[in-house]
Amino acid sequence: QDRLHRLFGHGRLQSLAPFSGGCVGRRTRRWRAESTHAMRVKARQTDDAESPVVGTVVIGTYDGGLVGLHASSGEQAFGYAPHAGCIKGVTCNDRGRCASGGTDHMVRLFDLARGIELGELQEHDDTVSCVEFSGAANLVTGGADGLACIWRCSDFELLLKFRAHKTPITCLAVHQSGKLMASAGRDSSIRLWDLMRGTSAANVPVDDVVESLSWSPSGNRLVALSAGAVTVVDVTMGGAAATWRSPSAGIMRIALSAAIFLRDGEVLMGDAKGELRVLEFQAKDGAPSLVETLVLPSDAKRVRVKGIVGSRHGAKGCLAFAVGTSSGRVEMWRFVPPKAGSASQECFQRLHEIETGVRLTTMSFWSGTAAQAAQEANPLEAAMAELDDESVAQDMDRADKAVTKSKKDLKRKRRA
Repeated sequence: QDRLHRLFGHGRLQSLAPFSGGCVGRRTRRWRAESTHAMRVKARQTDDAESPVVGTVVIGTYDGGLVGLHASSGEQAFGYAPHAGCIKGVTCNDRGRCASGGTDHMVRLFDLARGIELGELQEHDDTVSCVEFSGAANLVTGGADGLACIWRCSDFELLLKFRAHKTPITCLAVHQSGKLMASAGRDSSIRLWDLMRGTSAANVPVDDVVESLSWSPSGNRLVALSAGAVTVVDVTMGGAAATWRSPSAGIMRIALSAAIFLRDGEVLMGDAKGELRVLEFQAKDGAPSLVETLVLPSDAKRVRVKGIVGSRHGAKGCLAFAVGTSSGRVEMWRFVPPKAGSASQECFQRLHEIETGVRLTTMSFWSGTAAQAAQEANPLEAAMAELDDESVAQDMDRADKAVTKSKKDLKRKRRA
């Protein structure tokens, strides 16, 4: 508890309101955005001033804490411990809403723009293994109980609940249209779902348990990552799939652990040794294949890659992405697509590294910042929130002074 307090306990909790399963309190908890947790940041400034990296990297930890890092500087934005167990999934949407699920069977909801906790959702009977927003309208959660739940974000009412798999759900990926979702479970299958009806559209058996699913920027391709292989399915080619197997190290194969689309035809993949590889989807003579085209520079401090998350910005389709490892190290990168041909080393820039010192389990990327989002959403509300913070701080200071004065008076009386 002391260690958690030092890491996440710098935020003052205010206005604690009751809430129950399926219902969300409008204003429950607020934490301070200022950081007191010391993190070692090694910054590498770049000359690309035209496309600054803006956003917040949200980290879920084994101890049940959430840590926010500014993508531009690597400095800590917030720290909070909302879960009683390990956090298994975290997601953010463009409006600054954040949801996290963990082994305590709960989904916690936050507004990163305002720095408050909105409440909790209680519907799963087991670990909440994955959470993902469907735009700004809905939230989809999946659990070890095999159930998938669809929640409306305006009031977080449960719209639909169905059994997606007979075994625990490992990952979810909602299509950009919001009408289609891919899910994977411990039954070694990938299922496509019609979210409008909650019915199964397709069932694709796979060799291994899929741990990660992600749609391409155009929504035409789906990447499925298991410990031993990466598979890219092209929807426009009638579901044609290409698979890349992990290389072997002696008698053991190197486990694959994270993947993200750089572009529609290129996937960045991380493995248990900390290697980052670029795979290109090629379709020659109607036969699709995945070819390794590039290996990013290795780093002795980079251990098992636990997650790769990012956000696109600028007219050139640049991708700002973060690579998180099991040791708590977070690396910020920028990918600038080439005008033609495959990606090269010159397309990647490593901006800075952050040694958080936490046991990182999952990650997400919010493309905005708290101050910017709050100001754009409602300038008056942002100003009122700032005044509210100042008034609360003044009240707490006055209370502290009153307590100190009463203690001094009590000592004088005892002496007398």
